[in-house]
Amino acid sequence: MKVQLQPAYCMHARSYRESSQIVEMLTPAHGLVSCVHRGSRKRNGASRVLFTPLLISWSGRGELFTLTHIEAEGAAHIDLPGTSIFGMYLNELVLRLTPKSSPSREIFNLYRSVVIALGENTKKCARLLRLFEVELLELTGHGLSLDKEVDHETDIQHDGIYRYDVNSGPVRVGKASSAWNVVQGATLIALRSPLTMDPACMDETKKFMRGVISCYLDSRPLRSREILQYLQAS
Repeated sequence: MKVQLQPAYCMHARSYRESSQIVEMLTPAHGLVSCVHRGSRKRNGASRVLFTPLLISWSGRGELFTLTHIEAEGAAHIDLPGTSIFGMYLNELVLRLTPKSSPSREIFNLYRSVVIALGENTKKCARLLRLFEVELLELTGHGLSLDKEVDHETDIQHDGIYRYDVNSGPVRVGKASSAWNVVQGATLIALRSPLTMDPACMDETKKFMRGVISCYLDSRPLRSREILQYLQAS
């Protein structure tokens, strides 16, 4: 099989043999594609193409292909804040939540728009990450119930307290708790429009989304999150 030039972003790269790498590419028409990038370690490999819109082609059969061409799609490398740790977090979420070889122009466009926005405005990092989390979950079949209670009829109330079950949705409870899945109604409402959320909701939305994502990752920790926690504690 030979695939002609396709838009792509590099999600991850790991060493392969003496001078090559295996790169995980996100494409709109073919989803996540694993390719051998021959000789790339001699040219600084994926470090120069992360977060950069690319055009790539590949050939081969099975689950591991050979990258036959790679070039920047007319845009410079995007420098992301936090030594690119936020971009690494986006990439890891895509790799962990998106089925392999499952085409999705929506996921590709979401990733592109958030990467560009992160590179342009460092002050909106938290809001952009929440937007990406919420929309990626929706696009991968794990959409959140942020409008109605578990009965699908009763509206979420701003001053209510809810226990959120990832399988069924929010249930109103009598009192607050330190558990990640017991949240204010205001938090669920804020996640409907992450880019304009009230700063007062920021901490709880972060805690809540961390818990939700952990459920879908079978509680296996994200490497990028561990690195960020280490940096913040240093």
